[in-house]
Amino acid sequence: MESVVSLNAVSRRYPRGVLALREVSLDVPAGQFVAVMGATGSGKSTLLHCAAGLDRPTSGRVHLAGRDVTRMREARLTRLRRDRVGFVFQSYNLLSELTVRQNVALPGRLGGPRARAIDDVLAAAGLGGLGGRPVGELSGGQRQRVAVARALVTTPAVIFADEPTGALDPSTGAQILGLLRTAADLDGVTVVMVTHDPAAAAWSDRLVLLRDGTIAADGPTPEAEAIADRLRGVSRVAA
Repeated sequence: MESVVSLNAVSRRYPRGVLALREVSLDVPAGQFVAVMGATGSGKSTLLHCAAGLDRPTSGRVHLAGRDVTRMREARLTRLRRDRVGFVFQSYNLLSELTVRQNVALPGRLGGPRARAIDDVLAAAGLGGLGGRPVGELSGGQRQRVAVARALVTTPAVIFADEPTGALDPSTGAQILGLLRTAADLDGVTVVMVTHDPAAAAWSDRLVLLRDGTIAADGPTPEAEAIADRLRGVSRVAA
């Protein structure tokens, strides 16, 4: 199966010689839900940013939705992200003065494809009847549902999620993870999620553990308790 996200020997060095990623190779096929975990400073967010074309690697190659983005010009890369990629972050990244509907419609208004009707997406995200509400009046869980709906409206090839449930209570977080799980299972959307929470990671198909900028483990996702044990093991070695 062709990979939707592919990193080949990717390294990322920041100023003052900080090496955040060390020749990381990773292939993620369509419809797979991958959780990326590791201790603080292990390179989780750097891996996600390089995979999503938000940051450029120092060396190695990144393919995203069938395109080599490593040296792609910024304008073309921006269009690719707009048309084929969805983002869900802990901070929501919504425009609070706009309504729910207006936020979800933003990708289309910026020139991206609108593959799904907004009302259908809002209903699937549990936001039916809230389309006219300003986002600033919503709860944290509702705002994160808006962010997921905005990510899904273009039917992206991949969704990158960075701690999407970090600011939510367990029940609301489970609702958000359920939306991502459904996108993978029913729509064939690839999901790459960075999380520190074993309960969140347990929703995934595949668990990737990072240590000091390298992949320490990569395999099928076990139960949450086993995830916590593996994460502690990686953290102890990293320390």
